[in-house]
Amino acid sequence: MPFINDEWLFLLQNLTASPGYDLYKIMSNPSLDIIIPVWNNPAETRSCLVSVMDSINIARLIIVNNGCDRPTELMLEEFSDHLGDRAIYMTMERNIGFIPAVNIALDRSDADWALLLRPTETLSNECVQQILATTQKEQAGIIIPYSPAEHSLAPNILKESCPCIETSSLGFSTLALSKKMREKISVFDEEMDGGQFCLSDYCQRANENNFRAYLLPGIKTKGLPLTKFGSLERRQKMTEAALKTFTNRWGLKKHFAIYLPKETAPENLSETLALLLDAARRGHRFEIFLHRKQYLLAKEQRATCLHTGITLHQLSALTPHRTLKRSVEKLKATNPEIQTVSPVDGIPFPGFSSTISTDLLTRLARD
Repeated sequence: MPFINDEWLFLLQNLTASPGYDLYKIMSNPSLDIIIPVWNNPAETRSCLVSVMDSINIARLIIVNNGCDRPTELMLEEFSDHLGDRAIYMTMERNIGFIPAVNIALDRSDADWALLLRPTETLSNECVQQILATTQKEQAGIIIPYSPAEHSLAPNILKESCPCIETSSLGFSTLALSKKMREKISVFDEEMDGGQFCLSDYCQRANENNFRAYLLPGIKTKGLPLTKFGSLERRQKMTEAALKTFTNRWGLKKHFAIYLPKETAPENLSETLALLLDAARRGHRFEIFLHRKQYLLAKEQRATCLHTGITLHQLSALTPHRTLKRSVEKLKATNPEIQTVSPVDGIPFPGFSSTISTDLLTRLARD
């Protein structure tokens, strides 16, 4: 059965025949390339390509045949042929790996933004429109929809319905990258694991060049996992090597619990949040515990939508110190390495004798 049926052919022909049709005139600012690297999985790939059809009038498609078998290759060729100059079809003689295939396509892309889409994913028109709208955010370099399989968002972030929020946690399901940023930091490091450390390294390189990564909590994707190749032992060695490389470049990323006493001045709260944001951009995570008035003030400043690495907790009005102690103990049960910090000189962290020095936040934000 041919991949393009009569209904599809009618749609494609009507797109071509539309008066005044011009890909880059329809969406000239910003222009968009959608990159799909394919290695077999024809059923999932077909669904992915079908979903892209809703956005083909505002984007160009770059398909990478990464050493596919013949049936999948025929499907990709037929699809690309019908799109004409709205598609670029690239063929690898063998499977060169996911990251190298992505990098080759990124090098080929000359649009303002490149949207990487895994063939196990589908793309809604709403997702594309939200990504294009977010490209106007200040210093935007990376934009990703929310993938429950790849991101762990705090309940308050989802509850607040943040339209977009900065993040240091990326995923390969649906990933938009600006050309301006890529010209500064280049493509992904092929010597890393092709997974989380590769993504974290890229995000840190973006941050060092003052580009921001934004996550869209309201746009949810399936985020199906990539097929893993090689033995478990080999993959573990690759992950260990990637971790070593990442740590040598960027240092260890840490998790902290922050407590602000009730008498903290509003300006000190704002300064602390600014420091936490800079440190979160460097990959650190923070749980900040606030009294009721502080929490409401922080919400007014949209602190709940600052960064996915910053989670705000409201303390009980009647027993704040007891709530604080129980909450931190619960966090330590799942993450024993979490460290307590009281960023106000001379004020201890209630219930815990071991507290990091108060100048830590400044060092984390700037080192």
